[in-house]
Amino acid sequence: MPLNRIKEVNKLANYVHTCPPSAGWDWLMQGVQLFRSKPGEMFLFGNTYLFIILFIGILIPFIGAAAVAVASPALGFGIMLAGKMGQKGLRVSPSVLFNAFNQDNRKHLQSLLILGAIYTACFALIRLFAHLVLGAQPAVSIDDLQKADAATSAAFMEYMVLYMIFIGITSIPVLLAFWFAPVLVVWHNMKPMQALFSSWVAVWRNKGSFLIYGMGWLVLGLGFSSVFVVLLTLLGLPAAFVSALNMMCVALVMAVSLCTFYPTYKAVFEHDPTE
Repeated sequence: MPLNRIKEVNKLANYVHTCPPSAGWDWLMQGVQLFRSKPGEMFLFGNTYLFIILFIGILIPFIGAAAVAVASPALGFGIMLAGKMGQKGLRVSPSVLFNAFNQDNRKHLQSLLILGAIYTACFALIRLFAHLVLGAQPAVSIDDLQKADAATSAAFMEYMVLYMIFIGITSIPVLLAFWFAPVLVVWHNMKPMQALFSSWVAVWRNKGSFLIYGMGWLVLGLGFSSVFVVLLTLLGLPAAFVSALNMMCVALVMAVSLCTFYPTYKAVFEHDPTE
C-alpha cells in the first residue's frame, strides 16, 4: 500500500467514529422523529426528489436517466443538508435539494459532477456485466407478454427477477462508496476519489450499523406498504383507488427514508474524535 494511502487510512481511523450495530436502528428512529416534527416540509421535499426520479429519470428515455445519475451526488448533498437543517429546526423547502448548484457551493460543483460521472459509469458497467452473466433480456413487449403463453411469461419474469437481484447485490458496494462522498466533498473539501475512499472506509468501519439500518428499512418500508395494500384490498376498494393510495404510501416511505440520511453522517463524522 502506498505511503500516502497508509497515512490517509491512519488519519481516518482517528477521525471516523465507529458506532455499535444498534446505532443503525437509532438512525431510523431519528429520521422518523424528524419527519414527525416537520411532516409537511419533509413530505414535499421527499416528493420533489421522487418527482425528479420518476418524471425525468424514467419518462425521458436515456437522456433523463443519465442526467439524474450524473446529478445524484449533488442531489445527495441536498438530502444531507435538508436533514441537518431539519434537526436544527430550520425550514426545509424543496429548493434545498438543489443547494449544491447555488453560488456558495459552486466551487464544489465540478467535484460533485465528477462523482456523478463515476456513479453513472459504475452503474453502466453493472448493467453491462448483468447482460454478460444473464444474457440478453427476452425480446417481449408488455402487450406481447399479456398475450404470451405461460412458458414465455414465466421465462420473462424469471429473467427480470434474476436481473433485479443481480443489480441490487452488485450495486451495494457502489452505493456505500457514494454514501458520504458528496458531503465529504462539500463539508470536508475532499477531492472526488479521496471522498469515495473515505466514504468506503467510514461505512466499512460501521458495517454492523449499516446492516441493521438497511434491514430495518427493508422490513419497515416493504412491511408498511404491504400491510397498507392488503388492508385496502380487504376493504373491497376499487383497484385503481388502491393503486393511487399505494403511490401515496410509496411517497411517504420515500420522504421518511430521506430523513434518515443525515443521522448516519452525524453519528460517524460529527463527533469528538477523542471520545
